[in-house]
Amino acid sequence: MLKTAILALLGGLIARSIIAKHPPFTNMYETFILLSFLISLRMIFWKEPLPDQFRKILIGSIMVIIAIALLLPQSMKTPRPLMPALNSFWMYIHVPSYFFGYMAMLVAAVYAVLLLFQKDNDLSKSILKSMDSEVKIAFFFLTIGLITGGVWAYICWGNYWAWDPKETWALINIIVLSFYFHLNTPTKQKKAVIVLFALLTIAFTYWGVSFILAGLHSYT
Repeated sequence: MLKTAILALLGGLIARSIIAKHPPFTNMYETFILLSFLISLRMIFWKEPLPDQFRKILIGSIMVIIAIALLLPQSMKTPRPLMPALNSFWMYIHVPSYFFGYMAMLVAAVYAVLLLFQKDNDLSKSILKSMDSEVKIAFFFLTIGLITGGVWAYICWGNYWAWDPKETWALINIIVLSFYFHLNTPTKQKKAVIVLFALLTIAFTYWGVSFILAGLHSYT
């Protein structure tokens, strides 16, 4: 079933690219589908067996993301030509980096929820180790996204940083997530809370900024 969903999502992304004549991650609808695909793909390439609870929560998350994408207004689904600023090589690095980071953070958040309700035992240690790995992946890709975004901004607008709302919140994400690595007493509960809080700041960066705060990234 999961492999079928992956093929369907991949087919949708390819079809969208052909129809829109640009990569399928330039608006909210496309990125919802991309995020669903990345999460599904991540589940396929897991080395260790997935706990049933974990699998169910992730599959449920994928279904919710797809449902939201389908319920978006038609104006947000209609393919449009790329703005000149988006027509750049850096888009192929900057945007996917962020969505690899978002995917890893969502996975880490599922681990965090499980940890908060899990007693201290071998299973909780295994979950914590997996969460650590996902947070490291997320931090790496979010940092790559921030750096490449600065380079891209310099090429397009002549400066690396303009305190645009989305830039600022992208930096806030990094700062919040950095607390994960600098706890004086790194208990599983504290780490889980930081992960969940970081997911909220990322969700606001991804959705909230686009709808609430106007700026250079308003078109995304």
